[in-house]
Amino acid sequence: MSKTTDYVIEMMNAQRWVSRVHLLCPVCGEPIEQEVDVPEPNYAAEKSRDMTAEGEAEICCQECGECFLGDVWAGPAHCNINLRDYDVDVSCDPPGYDRPPEDWLDEWEIPDHPKKVFDQNYDELRLIIDTQASNNGDSLMNRMIFAQILTFLEAYFCDALIKGLREHPNRLVEFAEKDGAISSANISAAAILRDPNAVKKWIENNLKGRLYHQFGSGKKNPKTGKEKIEGVPLWYGMAFNFSLTPTKDDLDTLRNYALLRHDCVHRNGETKDGERLTMFGKAYLLEALDTAKRIVEHIDKNIDDISPKTDLPF
Repeated sequence: MSKTTDYVIEMMNAQRWVSRVHLLCPVCGEPIEQEVDVPEPNYAAEKSRDMTAEGEAEICCQECGECFLGDVWAGPAHCNINLRDYDVDVSCDPPGYDRPPEDWLDEWEIPDHPKKVFDQNYDELRLIIDTQASNNGDSLMNRMIFAQILTFLEAYFCDALIKGLREHPNRLVEFAEKDGAISSANISAAAILRDPNAVKKWIENNLKGRLYHQFGSGKKNPKTGKEKIEGVPLWYGMAFNFSLTPTKDDLDTLRNYALLRHDCVHRNGETKDGERLTMFGKAYLLEALDTAKRIVEHIDKNIDDISPKTDLPF
């Protein structure tokens, strides 16, 4: 299989955030049970109550063929759907990915050396840019390579965050106190008694399910004049007390990359205004790849420089 085909498969099979719903069809009365797409929660929010995202969903009955629109409210661990034209009770399972990447949550193992994994991907992508990328900044291949750079970087963000918290239990405790979704978690005593590591596993599963392309808007608070830290920069700040990127310019560049990647993946290389993106030439791709590497090296060094680990009784 060619490299190009590999990338096409990667992009076409993007994960969906779904909830399995259960209800009785309001037309024919037959039971409906199916997965529906729901909006991904806003993990950039500081408080768990602000993470709920709103949207709409379509539910179709396989028996009578009728389809129904509903309004959706979905958070990290809950989902509510109200049908617009019918007063019907819709039961929703907690949302999650329909096809977790690399079987994450239960079987996805965090690598022992996240930077080594990134470095290997860096070397392969650099070779692909040299040998397969087009000089045409509008080519599909180039857009896919650009998207893949961000994908590898996001994987590193997740793996390094979890690995660093594992290695520094005192930081894990501080993070759990500060993070809105984790500090308000409701974990039963029975679950903890069955498995003393239940809390740590829950936290890691929560971190694996977050969106690592959220870097905040960069807008300043009109009252304080300070920029509000959100998303991945906030999580790294709470976990390790250092900035996600070496410089503010790098963070701004990362925010721009995230927007461009969204246009490449979801709009076939066009902005929401219909403008065609044509900047993804070889030089641009190499610059993006080197920016990602610079950020990874910054994070890796700062985690290594954290004071010695503090053992806790778990």
